[in-house]
Amino acid sequence: MSSDEEEHEEISFECSRIITESHKQPIYGISICEQALPDENDQAVLFATCAINQICVYKYKRVNEKSTVHLIQSYVDSDEKEYFYDCKWTIFNNRPVIAAGGLRGVVRILDVGHQSHLKPLRHLGSVNQISFAKRQPFLMASACSNYTVSLWDAEAALCLAHYVGPDHHKQGVLAVDLNYEGTFIVSGGQDNIVCVWSTQEPEIHENLLIARRGPLFKEFRLSIPHRVHFSVFHSATIHQHYVDSVKWLSENIIVSKSADHVYCIWKFDAKKKESNILFRWHRSEGSDIIFDVRLGLSVTRKLMAIGRRDGSIFVWDTTILPVQPTVFTLRESKHLIRNLAFSYNGQILIAGNEIGQIFIWRHRKQT
Repeated sequence: MSSDEEEHEEISFECSRIITESHKQPIYGISICEQALPDENDQAVLFATCAINQICVYKYKRVNEKSTVHLIQSYVDSDEKEYFYDCKWTIFNNRPVIAAGGLRGVVRILDVGHQSHLKPLRHLGSVNQISFAKRQPFLMASACSNYTVSLWDAEAALCLAHYVGPDHHKQGVLAVDLNYEGTFIVSGGQDNIVCVWSTQEPEIHENLLIARRGPLFKEFRLSIPHRVHFSVFHSATIHQHYVDSVKWLSENIIVSKSADHVYCIWKFDAKKKESNILFRWHRSEGSDIIFDVRLGLSVTRKLMAIGRRDGSIFVWDTTILPVQPTVFTLRESKHLIRNLAFSYNGQILIAGNEIGQIFIWRHRKQT
């Protein structure tokens, strides 16, 4: 818990830059690299976006009150019918890489420093969202349209486990998040269900040891994903509509959002059948159901943000809930914000909308 002075600090950001990608289509994925850039100040970040069949990597920096954004890399998939739904940064051997997955069920992994493609991760359904564990950055979970959650050693390109069975999602999985340690996965789907899965089964550990040894070993070629049939927790009562965003706030507290604009912060306990709901809030968006609008969380989990249909952004200080959110508005922002991301120090917030616009907000120091 933060100090009282920090808890009640006003949330104040100002829009620093606006750029528009040439495709002018919805930007479903935005991710900011948490690795600090060498020889740069804390106002410089790499960030990536994904939309249609392309991935773009940008560098944003601010020096002497002047900000610049440069497109440093762009990847266009050879399949014109591909559509990327999510992208995430992670680290392989101290090298930043960006992973993106979507309609065709292939997660592409780009080594940004070497400008090369690593081995793709192939799924049997569309990949709606991906997540990496901070403590084990090679560990990746994916949410698929074929009702499954998959666990990968993404660096080795080996699938460790499929979470599917009698106690699982009955429709497509829309959202997934690995906790910091990589020991639990939370998922949400079109069946209104939230599940928590364990990555600690012995068979998964055995597959992970094989993956760490590398593809030259016979065991690597013969290994098959372990099938996990039972979640450690699932609930169909937290939400009444598609669960399209889930995030770990702490080791046992989860925030989830559904397409009918209901937000819940709840405590996970594997020994209990029902969740302990700490905070529930319903925002007004009229009668429309909108899904694939995702929550953004700062690394410290102090700030939580969500985009709105009218182009505004709600931001909460999670240390002093329940409170009304701070609302960010901008004359140039009039379309649905689908995704947003905070920089590793929480000083920068980047959002993307339905017509390919990217808004870079930076923390404004109070005088």
